[in-house]
Amino acid sequence: MVIRAAGSPGPVRGGRLHDRTRPNPLPGGTAAGGGARRRKRPLVLTGYLLPVQTALWVFPFVALLFVLPAAIMGYRRRGRAGGWSALLFYSFVFYLLAALLQTMMPLPTDIDAHCTVANYSSGGPQLEPLHFARTVSQGTAGDWSPQNLVSLTSTWTSLFNLLLLLPLGVYLRYYMRQGLLGTTAVALGTSLFFETTQLTGLWFVYTCPYRQFNVDDLLLNTLGAVLGWLVAGRLGHRLPAIAPDRERARYGSRVTLPRRFLAYLTDLLGWLVGWTLVTGLVVAATDTTTGREFGMQAGTVLGLAWFWLVPAAFGTTPGKRVVRLRIMRPDGSRPGPFRTTVRCALLHAPLALGWLLLAERTGMVALPDRAEWLLLAALLPAFVLVWVWSPLAALLRGDGRAPYERASGTVNRAVLSRRERGTATSEEPSADGVPKQLSHEDTASGSRPAPGP
Repeated sequence: MVIRAAGSPGPVRGGRLHDRTRPNPLPGGTAAGGGARRRKRPLVLTGYLLPVQTALWVFPFVALLFVLPAAIMGYRRRGRAGGWSALLFYSFVFYLLAALLQTMMPLPTDIDAHCTVANYSSGGPQLEPLHFARTVSQGTAGDWSPQNLVSLTSTWTSLFNLLLLLPLGVYLRYYMRQGLLGTTAVALGTSLFFETTQLTGLWFVYTCPYRQFNVDDLLLNTLGAVLGWLVAGRLGHRLPAIAPDRERARYGSRVTLPRRFLAYLTDLLGWLVGWTLVTGLVVAATDTTTGREFGMQAGTVLGLAWFWLVPAAFGTTPGKRVVRLRIMRPDGSRPGPFRTTVRCALLHAPLALGWLLLAERTGMVALPDRAEWLLLAALLPAFVLVWVWSPLAALLRGDGRAPYERASGTVNRAVLSRRERGTATSEEPSADGVPKQLSHEDTASGSRPAPGP
């Protein structure tokens, strides 16, 4: 893709790209305040730093979209959400964001006037292979010294197009275990997507292209990814190994507070999304008043089924299931409906009280005059019990059990897959000092003590 410095460069003159933002040169080849070449290089580099600075601002909001699914996949694939693999994933997301912004920025300031003035993309796509080599050659005017090469905008443009997808090649080989052919295909497809984005004027946001489709960019980007793939072969021996099976065998049986919180958050979001969809369908089929009246009833029924009936019947909630947790008794047996009911009543007391208060405030439920004050008075201790005392007790107690778990006689246990049952070993050695193989019952119920986070 064509990457240009900020300040829309002018047309090519004698093999050089003259930037309109640069002062006119004085006689003798110098510009006001210093040599023209000394000013040109910082200007070019500034154009490449602008998208990176923008990516730093945008990345936290983009990362929020990936936190929940990435954490779930981490627990299912590796037995934990953090670690080196998670750091690689988010760095990969940041890199893709920065690379995309490199092909889009800077944007034209005046959309209406952009297509009425001449610009370097108005000549149509550049379809001549290796045209960049001729441009650089013309710009040197026979002087191939390093000092002259670094002063040419075409040199920097070609170099940064070569480097743009080099990290992609590293990620594809080291992180995603792709071969050379797969890496080349992905890099070519990525570069083609970037070039098409430029050719269509940011997918028809602009009525004409504000950057040029250039076949040389396809070649340089793909070549850069291939070089990155070659570099990753050497680099991979000096970096931590990506071994999901080893991580899963080590961390898969641990029931940490972040894992439990993720399960609860997944349940809460799933319930809210389901309630919203049901209410929206009722409003679409009837009217707003009917949807409002039915909405609270639908939310109550769905909540009772999600947080109480499902775990009472299956020993797990949808949120716990996605992170491979199950409600058990400390001895590994099933808790039964009564213990599950006590656990759910204590654990979800703040949610139930808050929901009842909302129903009373909206007029969906008629309660005595002092009921609102009683609900508010009960909500505070319930919140402290579940969200303050329980996490602290789980951290400080050796068995990691929260107060509502001790009261109900239940615990959270990790459920290992069949492949994990064949590779997982107990952290506690047997009598002869050799780690023992976990039994089917141990791995299915996760009866191993759960370490802290």
